[in-house]
Amino acid sequence: MKCELRPSSRTLLRVQRLDWIYPQSMGLVSADPETGEISDAVRSTELQALIIPIVPIMLMFLMILMGASPLLQAVTDEKSQRIAEVMLGSVKPFEFMMGKLLGGVAVSLTVATVYIVGGILFVRQLNFGEYIPYQVLPWMVVYMVAAVFMFGALGAALGSACNDATEAQSMALPSMLPVMIPMFVMMPVLMNPESTFATGLSLFPLFTPVLMLLRQGTPGGVPLWQPWVGLVVILTAILFVWAGGRIFRVGILMQGTPPKLGNIVRWALRG
Repeated sequence: MKCELRPSSRTLLRVQRLDWIYPQSMGLVSADPETGEISDAVRSTELQALIIPIVPIMLMFLMILMGASPLLQAVTDEKSQRIAEVMLGSVKPFEFMMGKLLGGVAVSLTVATVYIVGGILFVRQLNFGEYIPYQVLPWMVVYMVAAVFMFGALGAALGSACNDATEAQSMALPSMLPVMIPMFVMMPVLMNPESTFATGLSLFPLFTPVLMLLRQGTPGGVPLWQPWVGLVVILTAILFVWAGGRIFRVGILMQGTPPKLGNIVRWALRG
C-alpha cells in the first residue's frame, strides 16, 4: 500500500530571510617564541595596512631632505666664495666633508626625535597606542642615518664639482633621484610586499633604507633575515663616503671646470 502526501491548499510558503555576511580583514596568527602557543589573529584595518607603513617613510623622506639635500648648495656656495680654500688650510678634504655629513646626521636625528616623541604622545592621547609600530622605530633610525650619509656624500661630491648656483641647480635632480625613485614605486611595493619585485628593490643599496622600512611596516612584515641582509648591503654607504671624499678632494679646489660625468667618475676612481 502506497501513501502519497500532497500539500494542502492551506500550506504556507515560507521565504527564508537572507542575512548579509560582511567579511572582516584579519591579520596573521602569531606564535609565542618561548612557549610556541599560537595566538588568534586580530582584525586588520585600513589604518594599520596603509597609514602605519607610510608615516615612517614620509618622516624619513623629510629627514633626508633636511639633512642631506642642503649639502649640495652649501658646498657650492663655499667653493664659489673661496671659503673652502681657507678651511682646507687647517683640515683635510675628507675631514671637511665628514664634518658636514655628521652635521646633517645630527640635524636629522634631532628633528626626528622631536617628531617621533611628539607623534607617540599624540597618538597615545587619542587612544590609538596599539597602532604605533615600536618594532620598526629602531630600524628607522638606522636606515635614516645610513641614508643621510649616502645621499649627503653624493650631494657634497656633486656640489664640489660645481662652480656656481646655476650648475648646482642642474645637479639637484641627479643627487635626489635615488631618493625619489622609491617614492614612485611605494604603492606597488605596499600592495604586494612579498613579491620578487618588492624584495629585489628593497635589497638594492640606494633603495634599501626606504623600501625595506616600508615592507617592515606592513601587517605581514618581512622574513627576519631580510632586514639584516639589507643592513649589510646598506654598509655600502661607506663606499659612497669614500668615493665622495675622493671627488670632494679634487673638485673643491678645481675652478672653471664644468661638472661632467666623465670627470666625476675619473675623480672617484683616481682621487
